[in-house]
Amino acid sequence: MAEENLPEPKAALPALQPGPPEQEHPNRRIGQWFLLIVAVVALSAALVYVILQFLTPTVDPGALEVPRNERPGLDGVIATEMPPEQLIVGDCLRGFTGPLDLQTVVTCDSSHNAQLIGTFTLEHESFPGADALLTESEDLCKSVAIDPSAGLDSTWTYHFSRPSQSTWSEGDRLVSCFLSLNSGTVRSSLLPEAEQS
Repeated sequence: MAEENLPEPKAALPALQPGPPEQEHPNRRIGQWFLLIVAVVALSAALVYVILQFLTPTVDPGALEVPRNERPGLDGVIATEMPPEQLIVGDCLRGFTGPLDLQTVVTCDSSHNAQLIGTFTLEHESFPGADALLTESEDLCKSVAIDPSAGLDSTWTYHFSRPSQSTWSEGDRLVSCFLSLNSGTVRSSLLPEAEQS
């Protein structure tokens, strides 16, 4: 009878089974796909940029030919932002500030303050030195014949560009000679008519 007081055995619980996986929120999945697409596009763009940097040759701004207006208007402007290496002897320049700057080329009968009066190619085998080159460039520029009727006086200043030691090693041998007014403008050429291009 003692067995009657014993608690009843409990039935064994079934083993826990993994439940169905929780459903992922649809908006979260869309957001993940969006981020993945953005990352792929950004990576592709960066890769294309790097490849183009290696494959595209660097364009020298001086290599682009600035066109000359063969029929300038009343303002006389033939070309603007002309690189110095594209100037032609006789070009009259408006707003000239220095020989290495981009220039505005105008007709010589319109208002201007400078003119390219000559160019020379140096024949030295090796770089002659900065001081010797300075003296030679100045002598070459002062040897250019100026129209006697141009009225050249102390209001005019010689300017010239010449090779430096670094540009010499790259093949630069050009001396370009300019005359510019210290102030004001003129409406005529400094060169004899036969010397102009």
